[in-house]
Amino acid sequence: MNASPQTIDPVERKAADWVMRHRQGQLSARELEAFQRWLAADPLHAAAAERANRAWQATAQLKQRPGYVKPQRPPRSAWLRMPVVGGSAVAALVLGCWMLLAPPFWLQALNSDYHTGFGEVRQITLADGSQVELGSHSILSLVYDDQTRRVRLSQGEAVFTPAPMNEQERRPFTVQAPGADITARGTRYLVGVGKDREGWVGVLQHRVEVNLTPHGRDEATGSALLEQGNSLRFSPKTGLVPLNTNPEELASWQEGRLVFQRESLADVAARINRYRPGLVLVKGEALRNARVSAVMRLDNLDDALEHLVAQVHGRMVDLPGLTLIY
Repeated sequence: MNASPQTIDPVERKAADWVMRHRQGQLSARELEAFQRWLAADPLHAAAAERANRAWQATAQLKQRPGYVKPQRPPRSAWLRMPVVGGSAVAALVLGCWMLLAPPFWLQALNSDYHTGFGEVRQITLADGSQVELGSHSILSLVYDDQTRRVRLSQGEAVFTPAPMNEQERRPFTVQAPGADITARGTRYLVGVGKDREGWVGVLQHRVEVNLTPHGRDEATGSALLEQGNSLRFSPKTGLVPLNTNPEELASWQEGRLVFQRESLADVAARINRYRPGLVLVKGEALRNARVSAVMRLDNLDDALEHLVAQVHGRMVDLPGLTLIY
């Protein structure tokens, strides 16, 4: 149900968030001062920010070149025909493949219209008057045309309040997530994106239409009209499955907290990873499947983790960039 965490250094990740927002003019005067303090606090911070800045510049220059075409994944046969290379060339090849096939958050965000860092929530007003509250570590792009108002949520979660259709605005409003299209039939709803084209939808007001978008012959198909107060999970494997979770609980991050009701510890850890730098990893199948309930404040997730571990009678150890529950 939740996004797969990015296993990259938390300092590098924080630097990328700062640099992206600074480059796109999204930092307020107070945030700019905080950025400067963060840079001065540790030489490692400044070095990571410089690397992120160089990556930003290189990508921007590449996109400005005449004839630039967004890279596509080569066919499998092409990979099999690639010659074997050694030394630094192998490292460069591995890095290039990783950036292309499994790009980190900051690289995906370069081509987005809106994105958020860890713990950040953004209030967005679109050109048609629609409102979006973009949750932590999320990526949103706009694909408006003459026929539809389409927004693409490629990572994270958001609450959408579309401007209603009327005589002047006849285009439907659709959120495109990996695995499903969610079209407004009302005024307010939540969409979240998880791993492997899974996700969830919760209706806060009126109703929405959910349509699976299968990519393969063996993937599930289906559609549903979801009413206010209900939520569901969508997946190419299991299709559309009703959830017992209240949509207000799914959107509790708007109020600075996370609510979990009898959810697996693995799912809880994955969701926490979107709001907290570093990786929380649960080791062992029994612990991963253990069901937990909790209400967590987003500004105190470290203490919340300790309470979770006590609830499942486990242990926790903090390592650089990693919190291991076992």
